[in-house]
Amino acid sequence: MRVLPYILLTLVGLLSGCSHEQSDTYRYLLDVERMVSKEPNRAMQMIYAMEVANRKVEARHAIHDMECERLETEVDSALFGLLYTEVIHKIGMEIRDDSLIAMSTRYYEKKGNRDRLARSLLHLGITHQSNDRWREAVACLKRAEELSVEMDDSIFSYDVCDAIGHLNEMANCKDLMLTYYQRALAWADMMGNDSLKVLTLNKMIRAQVHLGMVDSARAYITQAQPLLSSLTPQLRSDLLASIGSFALIEQDTVKATRYLTQALQLFPNDYAAKLMGDVMEGQGKMKEATDYWFEALNTDHVQVKIEAYEKLVDYYKHHEEWRALDLSDHLNHLYQNMRSNDKAETIAALQKEYDSRMERHRSARRLIILTAVILVLVVAIVLFVYYHRRKMRAYQVVQDRIKVLQDQLSEKKEKESVADMQLMDTLLNDTTVYYFHRMASGGRVPDNAQWKELYDLIQRVLPDFLPSVNRNGLLTERDLRICMLIKLRFVPTEIATLIGLSPQSVTNSRTRLLRTIFGVKGGARDFDARIQQLKD
Repeated sequence: MRVLPYILLTLVGLLSGCSHEQSDTYRYLLDVERMVSKEPNRAMQMIYAMEVANRKVEARHAIHDMECERLETEVDSALFGLLYTEVIHKIGMEIRDDSLIAMSTRYYEKKGNRDRLARSLLHLGITHQSNDRWREAVACLKRAEELSVEMDDSIFSYDVCDAIGHLNEMANCKDLMLTYYQRALAWADMMGNDSLKVLTLNKMIRAQVHLGMVDSARAYITQAQPLLSSLTPQLRSDLLASIGSFALIEQDTVKATRYLTQALQLFPNDYAAKLMGDVMEGQGKMKEATDYWFEALNTDHVQVKIEAYEKLVDYYKHHEEWRALDLSDHLNHLYQNMRSNDKAETIAALQKEYDSRMERHRSARRLIILTAVILVLVVAIVLFVYYHRRKMRAYQVVQDRIKVLQDQLSEKKEKESVADMQLMDTLLNDTTVYYFHRMASGGRVPDNAQWKELYDLIQRVLPDFLPSVNRNGLLTERDLRICMLIKLRFVPTEIATLIGLSPQSVTNSRTRLLRTIFGVKGGARDFDARIQQLKD
């Protein structure tokens, strides 16, 4: 047995040594994790430095006076895979290799780290979407959405709604797209993040313009325009392009030209280029128009690219037929991809199926919880009944004594009403009323707990009394207390002491309560009489 302490100390030392070996790398990754949302470009630099070190291209990279060590443990590799994929998506790029993020997802699933699992699922879903694996993308994104409910992370909730909105936009699921973009907008608005707010508003403006929903687009533009001056050049360029597209819908070419020109001057913008080409076409400047349309072919947005190809094909079939044929081949390839990827109904059905399945799981979980609660209540009732019966035997002597007193009281108070007899029973047998008389005599004001005891007594003995006096729900807590004390035969001076008012104020309250409760005029004594006569 003496050897055991030494063995434990040795194990602790070994574990500490292992933790120390991982600590520098892990702390470095934690620094990256803290930067991902606020400074994704800086986080990308740090990730790149670590990747270079990990590949042994450079042996050491010091960032913030920290060594970038190789990934030698599973926990470091999982966090690196998550952060690498996350930061790629944060800076607006795509990654098609899902090996890193899939490994991170499996690791956090196994370890039960729900926050990082949710983030891993989000970015694995985005990666699946980049690879046109729509079923897998929907499953990952919807599960990330489910986990986001349990997290106190507004930025993550925004990212999930934005990602699912983008998925539905790419799948041409218009209703679901708008639903999730509206949710993303609500999260951005709640955080007070103008950049995210405008980013989402811009997507919704373009969607509304594309769907011909002019009034909705105008409303979103009105929300976004005041924030123009606070935006980055890229965001400002995107918003100006959207406003320009709306101006074209309203056939205001001058206004559209001004906004689109500003957008192109601020930042390269394929969408603005396509729209500017349309403006130039309307002015008969086909050389400038074709230049803008060719520039728009660089876009990742399929619909914009198709519209640019259509414009170019239509122009060149009358001027350079060979070029029109070449452009038509590209356009037909896009059409074929769209037909082969006609996924709107499939994506909508997958989301509906997932939501239904999750609702069934939640219903089953609620049923299990309800069953457990019922079982607990049954056990509690059985125990209560058992102990109650034991207590009742102990109270038998007291009950017999009460019965004797009640008989004596009945003989003395034959002329009193049944309600008065019940009240006198209470006054004789309950210590709460007696204690209130003592407090009134001593000039003390009861606390809330003591008032509650009196309230419980009234409810137990005269259960219909308080509902009768407060049937219209207009009485205050003080009014109810006055009514209870009057019913219990307390004199006005005692009531004044217990309530903390002057005797005159108590009198005025009784007169007012006569009108409020009974709807008649009269004095304080009339109120007392009616309270005493009130059926219990």
